[in-house]
This record gives sequence, C-alpha cells and structure tokens, in this order.
Amino acid sequence: MSYLLPSGAARLVSKASRRPLRGDLQLPAAEYPSNSRCFVHLDARLLPYWHTLFDICPALLKLDPPDGLNLFRSFMTWAYRNQLSRGWTYYLSVCRWLLGSRYRGQIDEESIEVFMTAAAAHWIHTDDSHAQGVVLAWQGTSVRVFDWKDRPYSVVEEQLPPVPWDFAWCPLSEKTPFQRWLSVP
Repeated sequence: MSYLLPSGAARLVSKASRRPLRGDLQLPAAEYPSNSRCFVHLDARLLPYWHTLFDICPALLKLDPPDGLNLFRSFMTWAYRNQLSRGWTYYLSVCRWLLGSRYRGQIDEESIEVFMTAAAAHWIHTDDSHAQGVVLAWQGTSVRVFDWKDRPYSVVEEQLPPVPWDFAWCPLSEKTPFQRWLSVP
C-alpha cells in the first residue's frame, strides 16, 4: 500500500507509523493526540489535521518554514485542550487560534478569509436545514463570505450591521437574505 503525501510531509511521519500493521491495512480514525509521543514525529493519525491547515492555506507554511511543524504542534496542543468540533466551525476555530497565537502579527486578512471560505463550504456541504446559503463575517475586516447550496442567489449587498463577536454567521434564504448575526460557538 502506498500513501500520497505532500512534498516534504514524508519526513514529518515516523517510519514506524508508515509501516502497515500485520493484518490491518486501514489507518485508525483520526483523533486528537492524547500523549506527547505523537508529537515526536508526526503520527499518520495526525496527517488529516496537518492537511486541514496547510492544504486549505499553504501560506501558513511560510510562517514556520520548511514544514510548519512547530505551528502544527502548537495548534494541535491547543486543539486537544479545547476538543474542537470537526464541524464547519472548525475552520473558524483555526482562525481564532491563529489570531491569538504567536503568529498573529504574520497573519493577514487573506489567510483568515481562506479559512472562512472553507468554513462556509463545509457548512453548505453538511447543513440539512431549509436555509439556502450562509454569510460569515469577521470583526477584523469588512469582508463577508457568502456561499449557497444550489445556485447563487441575487443578494442585495446592503450594509450589514457590525459584527458583535469575533466571528459571526447568518443562514440565508431567498426570501430573507439577512436576518441577524449569530455567534459562532
């Protein structure tokens, strides 16, 4: 069995974790690490989390060259302590962590917008309500991220009210494009 890894990621994975176990060729489900041994070499169980950061926003690798391992370890420690949800709010939690981390001064608006776009896309993909779209906002900018389930609706680009929290969202429908900001858990 062979695994496709991003350039440079092979050295993040310990050789022991790349060997298939006897009779078990399927990797265990990804979960947050519960011990420090996982941080010595990037365990294969952690690769999905590595990808949620660096595939979504490759610019993060520039903050911690060459492989982002220090940034990743710091984020995973925080994620484990906070037991982040793997739902659509996960990407906004990444933003919160970045904005509160030692990398804050190096984070630009574009990186936050990339994670907000990923959150909106995940919401669209997993939401089963009658809402037809979503708008996400960050208090640090006037940029709003809109996404729609089936097709883009004409949204009146009205002046949306200020965001009362660091991140906020609103489900959208064709009849009522914006109701009020909701807090992101």
